[in-house]
Amino acid sequence: MLYPYSYDGNLDALSNHILCVALFNTTDSLKHTTPLPGDVNAAKGVEMLQGHVFFIQFNPHMIKYEAIDRPMDPEPQLPTDRGLHGVAAPKCYQVTDKVHALPAGLWDSDVVSTYEFINLEKGVFIRIRSPLNTIMETVWTIQEKKGGGGYELMEDVVIKCSRLLVGVIRNTCEGSWRDIHQKMVAEMQKES
Repeated sequence: MLYPYSYDGNLDALSNHILCVALFNTTDSLKHTTPLPGDVNAAKGVEMLQGHVFFIQFNPHMIKYEAIDRPMDPEPQLPTDRGLHGVAAPKCYQVTDKVHALPAGLWDSDVVSTYEFINLEKGVFIRIRSPLNTIMETVWTIQEKKGGGGYELMEDVVIKCSRLLVGVIRNTCEGSWRDIHQKMVAEMQKES
């Protein structure tokens, strides 16, 4: 369940709950693109994106992870508003991150999240469910550059969380994406 609320037939209480969620939660988005060197095989790059452990290991905050059974509440599925089509069943992991920069001690330094991976034709969709109703949905793809002339690694992120946390989460993403992309591209070059 996304919100810890159980409907008891009271429409006023339900309306107040929906209003509070709308007032205190927000959505933000980020896009990052990195050109791939000519020696990177696009098909091999997609194959690497679809290797889930590849992603988990490139998370600079990860201290441990393990595969878990697919949760049923909520069941992992692709968002309906992004035009995505999965090519494999979801796989899920529990990941523990060491997070140092959260305000006012809202989280302990170790944050345990559920990662949901759904492979796409040209990449992978990843949903990260973290404490305090924080959700990040990222589409990673290898796409041909507009106008041709090679390929690029594309990261398209949607962040859903409390208004109090969105700036911290956005800054964490913005502060580390270049290093993550650089390491991923270097690994793709080794494998091509």
